[in-house]
Amino acid sequence: MVGARAAVLDGPISETIEQQIHAIENALESVPDFAFDLSKTLVESVCKTVLADIGQQADTNWDAPKLLRETTNRLALLPRNHPDPTKARESVEKTIRGLLQTIQGLCELRNGYGMASHGRDGFSARLDLRQATLAAQAADTIVSFLYRIHRDALMQTPGARVYYEDHTDFNEAFDRDNELIRLGELELLPSRVLFHGDREAYKAALNEYLSEGSGAGIGATAAEPGDDGQEAE
Repeated sequence: MVGARAAVLDGPISETIEQQIHAIENALESVPDFAFDLSKTLVESVCKTVLADIGQQADTNWDAPKLLRETTNRLALLPRNHPDPTKARESVEKTIRGLLQTIQGLCELRNGYGMASHGRDGFSARLDLRQATLAAQAADTIVSFLYRIHRDALMQTPGARVYYEDHTDFNEAFDRDNELIRLGELELLPSRVLFHGDREAYKAALNEYLSEGSGAGIGATAAEPGDDGQEAE
């Protein structure tokens, strides 16, 4: 799970997702059947995290392929100002369709051979470590791609859920413009106090900072697919 672990650790740490990655790695060493269940769960967790970050509610009725499709539809798949967005989008979307086939395969493996899926005949046929590793590697590829693309976009245009560590430049600028907050011998950074004390005020100040710097900020309208090679979450 090298790709998924690196992608997730590159941003704010989610203990839940980190535990799921660790559980898959442990399952491959001890109970390979369980990796089928955990691999599907990891993909679903990351999709729901991405949607929550950008203020979209995942429908509880969506199955895993639908959840992945809805998530990728809301991701900025191309770099901003790409010189040939139409051709690049076609290629990326073909790859996305491959990922959708992959998640469908994960679902079928989980339903047929997972340790914790729906219960099964204790003497039914089982798959082994090779197939479990395939499921884990498929989940690793999907999660690494989704989370890195998502985090790249989130750093440029903050979503509904803002992370303090994502905006070092703004935090430093805000702290230069405001005095340290002192409580006895304790000194607190103004940006951190604002972030934890009034998240909406922090987002408003961040939005103003980004607007002044690039002409886009929180609440910027998402471009339609293919418009000037730009897409936004």
